[in-house]
Amino acid sequence: MRNLFTITLLAGLLSIPSTVIAEASWYGSFRVGVSSEPREGGGSSTGVDDGYSRWGIKGGTRVAEGLIAVYRFETGIDSTDASSRGGRLSFVGLRGRFGMVLAGQIWSASYTSVGTMIDNSFVYGQGETSYRIGDAVSYIVEDDNLRLQADAIMDSTTKKTVDSYEIGAKIDGLMKTGSVAISHVRRKDKAVIIGGFASGTQKTSSNYLVGEYGIGDVTMYLGTGKHTAKNDGCLSSKQIAPHCIRKGTRTSTYAGIRGGISDTGIEFVFQTVRKKVKSTNNASSPVTTKTSMSPRLLGISRSLGGGASIHFETSDPDEDGVSSSTGIWLKVDF
Repeated sequence: MRNLFTITLLAGLLSIPSTVIAEASWYGSFRVGVSSEPREGGGSSTGVDDGYSRWGIKGGTRVAEGLIAVYRFETGIDSTDASSRGGRLSFVGLRGRFGMVLAGQIWSASYTSVGTMIDNSFVYGQGETSYRIGDAVSYIVEDDNLRLQADAIMDSTTKKTVDSYEIGAKIDGLMKTGSVAISHVRRKDKAVIIGGFASGTQKTSSNYLVGEYGIGDVTMYLGTGKHTAKNDGCLSSKQIAPHCIRKGTRTSTYAGIRGGISDTGIEFVFQTVRKKVKSTNNASSPVTTKTSMSPRLLGISRSLGGGASIHFETSDPDEDGVSSSTGIWLKVDF
């Protein structure tokens, strides 16, 4: 019986059209280097560092005239010890004249619109949009100059079917080399208080606007974002109220320049962010705290050919007592 099952399975695999198999492609990016980063309690530590290595498989197959089924799975790897960093992407979907519908863990609408414009670093990214979101159903429409995406997050943590969502839009080709992007994020999650205790819900709202303009090999960009959060879990946690942030607001202004140097294979990015944070706790006499900082980032990379490149990056957090992060990595893509 076992031999019969094996023969039947083999015959089934051999009967799959070769065009279907060929449309699946493996890919990956191994990134390992040496970095010096802040250490808890002060000072810094230097050692071998992974730069978010990953591998994955993606592809698509035609299921009907004008209709393509697409899929992708991607997971992170820690190249310093060959361990797994966990899943990054995992979705299936359909693409046709209507656009594309995806379900699973995807690149978020806020990232594909705004994040790709303001977060161009290798490791020490300063973008504040979400990156990947799970439990999502996404609808995407795009042409040569316009991309629209709407994500519904259905994680079953609340009674509503959908109470978390993201929307984003990006328009290219303004004044030939300019682009503008906007996004809105609305999330409702279980509130996690100090010690991992979950109580109530935390509601967050984020809005972003960014524009960029290219001159030759250089692109300049400017953007702004506002993030607000309300945590009603504090109301049932009086015993730890001084540690519980009841509400908070963060506003950020981004300014940067990125590009290449002729045909040398050298690319660079410089960015500064002005952040203002205001938070109020739930003590018997609520305390409001205000802070501000202006972290800066500089990155330089050079292509070595054959899918290999070398990347240098340094980031100054602009916080008292916190040292800068600096690293250099070798990246090999396949």
